[in-house]
Order: sequence, then structure tokens, then C-alpha cells
Amino acid sequence: MIKGKKMYLSSAAIMLLSMSVLAGCKTDTASETSSPAATTPATTTSATPATPAPSTLPEVKLTFYYPSNPPGKDQALVNEEVNKYVKSKINATVDLKPLSFDEYDPKLNTIMASGEAFDVAWGSKYWLLSYQPNIDKGALLELTDAMISKNAAAARKNIPDKFWPDMKATDGKVYGFPVYQIAAKTKSLVIQKQFVDKYKLDVNSIKTYKDIEPFLKSIKDNEKDVIPFGMAQNSWGLYTDPNLVAADGLAVAYKKDDKTYTSITKIQQLQNKKDFFTTMHKWSLAGYINEDAPLLKNITDLKKKGKVAVSLEFTTKPGGEVDEMANNGGNAVVYVPISDSYFTGVASAMQVISKTSKNPDRALMFINLLNTDKVLYNLISNGLEGKHYTKKDDKYIEPIKDSGYAPNVDWVFGNQFNAFLKGAQTPDVWDKTIKLNESAMVPASYGFDVNRDTIKSEVANVTAVDNEFQVALETGAVDPADQLQKYIDKLKAAGQDKIDAETTKQWQAFLKAKGL
Repeated sequence: MIKGKKMYLSSAAIMLLSMSVLAGCKTDTASETSSPAATTPATTTSATPATPAPSTLPEVKLTFYYPSNPPGKDQALVNEEVNKYVKSKINATVDLKPLSFDEYDPKLNTIMASGEAFDVAWGSKYWLLSYQPNIDKGALLELTDAMISKNAAAARKNIPDKFWPDMKATDGKVYGFPVYQIAAKTKSLVIQKQFVDKYKLDVNSIKTYKDIEPFLKSIKDNEKDVIPFGMAQNSWGLYTDPNLVAADGLAVAYKKDDKTYTSITKIQQLQNKKDFFTTMHKWSLAGYINEDAPLLKNITDLKKKGKVAVSLEFTTKPGGEVDEMANNGGNAVVYVPISDSYFTGVASAMQVISKTSKNPDRALMFINLLNTDKVLYNLISNGLEGKHYTKKDDKYIEPIKDSGYAPNVDWVFGNQFNAFLKGAQTPDVWDKTIKLNESAMVPASYGFDVNRDTIKSEVANVTAVDNEFQVALETGAVDPADQLQKYIDKLKAAGQDKIDAETTKQWQAFLKAKGL
């Protein structure tokens, strides 16, 4: 569901972790012309969506910013083919502007602050190009019902109505269009299968992070140059508490057995995590965690060497082991869930239109194409057939190694259920994804977000404190006996109590409105 993520806590939210979306967001490749599988949900539009005839539209040039792994030397070639196709559909060309995950937020922030015009960008609810904060800045264009009906009706039809409220901002309006994919998250360990087999690890015995410790010791003692547990700035967040409803991305946490849904404050959660922080520090001292974890920006850079035995996945989508295999130097992996599955909505990945766009209607037509047209989706996700991938049959493709185009971020580009299958993915992977979306626990806090108008300065101050302490504690780089209380004291000085009080006030109003 996700790559190269660097995210720090939104102070009005609970330990919002990245990689959700590493992965929360990761999807698979799309079909070119035919339906990818018999399991494609009925809501997916197979035909090219109805749009005005290109001859009736004036030609325009659009820009599309998105986070990406290095796409390869054929980026310009693929962009040229994308333009030929998009021009034939909506008489527009598109300047594709991939940016690395590390530079994405800083670059987009600079562009928006300068007032530079652009059209479409990839965003998310709590991660890169965060939804509500950029709405608050006035950077994103509202997508009215009339605009969507006119320019993106086919794509909107593919989004189940029960999921659509997730796109509403605190003012009740919509400013983005979801990239429909998995809408549930399950935190899992990602373990290289070769080590599972070699050390006869009973994966069914792993229920919490602590259960993996003996295995990490075996790796450390016997596997030279292999990192037992790989972490980075974009992959911390190993902690789970089976007694809490506290999925990553939820604005509040509460105890499962608490019928009053009393919110647990951020400071209370930190105090409850002291044993976890102590364990992480012990692992770090024992050499189980890579020493550069709090400084390393992108865990994928480390994993691609194939020398990380265990890492963390935040989404655990069905069939995601194929992507993880590519991210682990081609080594097969297994998922080992360590949390419940939570429904987290469709706003974890979206496309937004800049307030500075000179052609917002055409930009929305382009978004509609990305989310409904299999030819375009496959082209931008995988490149050219025969040059960058080969078709194995009408359902499966196989990427060509070192082909010159492999961004591996098709979760950025459009509706996952238009995707071709690849590798070891089973033909029913989309059925499984739909079922997971529908069966995952829906927390009472689904749909709740915090209006930060009255706590903006406190949020900024607390975020700065988080940046100072959080990653170091989460990766075990510092001793919590020395640092945890300092962290808490600085949070209080920065205004965390005021944030918690305002969050609790809004949460109670939300519960009352829901009849809870």
C-alpha cells in the first residue's frame, strides 16, 4: 500500500505511522485492454468513460506531480506515449513529474507557497501532501458534485457510496478523488521466507512484536551481513496493543471494552509504551536493528539489497507479497499479522487538483481516465508492452528486468481493480481485497477528524517535539529511561494538553451525533 515514506505524527492524531500507506498504498499492475480477471468487482468500469469528443475541446497541457521510485531511463518515452493516448481521449498532454519520496513534500510545499501553477498531484489523508492541512492552506480545489458529475462520473461510479464520506474535509466538502484500492489495514511483519524455512520459524506462533525476538537472535548469531530487523524514518511503528482500538490513521484511541469510547491521550499512550521503547532499545544494543535506523530516510533502499530478514508492513494487502519480494532483492517473503484488520477508508491515496490549475475541468477528466481506463493505467504504471513487460495471458504480466521503466508505484496512478496480476498473485486477489475492505473492523472513530483551527500553533509546536524524539525512541536508538520523560515534558510545554482537551471535546460531540 506503500514506498519511501517519511511521516511524522499529526499531533491531533494518534501515532499516525507511515507506511500505510509503505505500503498501505501499494497496488499492482493494470490490464491493457481486457478485464484483468473474472474477480474484478462489478463496480469497475471496463469501457473507456464517456467524455466530450476531443475535437470539441481546445488543446491544453497539464502537469501531474507524484511520488515515485526512480522510474528509469525510458520515463520520457513513456510520457510521450501517455500524451499520444491522453490527447486522443481529451485533447490534452500531460507533463509527468515524478519526485522521490524524500523530496515530494518539500518540493510540493515550495511550489504551492510560490503560487506556481500546476494541475494534478498525488496526496493522502495523513502522509505525503496531507489532505486537511493543505485544504486549510487553500492549496486544493474543491471538487463539487457538479464538477465530478460532468468530468468524472465513471470514476465516481466505481467508488462504493459507503466509502465516499471518507473524502469529506472538516467543512463537509470534497477536495480530492480517491485512488480506489484496499481500504483496510493490518499491521504485519514481513519475513524473508528463506530464513523462515532455515530456522523453522512457526509463523503461527507470532502474535506480537515480542514473539519475534528469539528469531532475531538466531539471525544475528548466524547470518553475517544480514540485518535482523530493518527500520528507517519511514518504517517505525512496530507497537500494537490488542486491547486498544488504535489503528494507524485514526484520530483517537480507545479501549476495546470501553462502551463510553473514552479517548486515551497521546501522553497516556506514550507512558503505556515505555516497555515497548525499552525493548526496542535492547534490540538496538543487541544489534538486531540497523544502527542508522533513525537517520535512514527510506527503508526500501536498505531492503532492496536483500539483507533485511524482518521488516514492517502497515497495510498487508492480499497479494502484496509480490511487491515485497521485489523490495527484498527478489527474495520471497511471508506476511505475519500482528494486529487486527481495521477499515481505514479510501482517503489514504488520492489525486488532487491545485487551486492554481488553469484547466481544472480537464484535470478532472484526466483523473477520470486514470481511474477508469485500463490502457492508460497500464501504460503509466508499467510502460510499453514488449519493452518494459510481457503479457503471459489475459490476466498476468511479467515485468522485464532492467527494462528502462519500472516506477513500481501503480498505487499512485489509479483504481487498483483495473490491474493486471503478476508473479504469485492468485486469480482471486481482488475478491480477497474487496472482502477484506468489507470485513475489517470499522472503529467508532471512522469518519472523525480534528478541526485544528483553534490549536494550530500548538500542533506546530508539538510536531517539532515529535520530530526531535519520536523516531529515536521508536527505533531503539535512545534509552527511554533518559528520553521518554523529557519527551513528555516537552510535549506538555508545547501545548499537548490543550490539543488533547480540544480533541476530546470534538470527539464527544462526534459520539453524541452518532448516538454513541
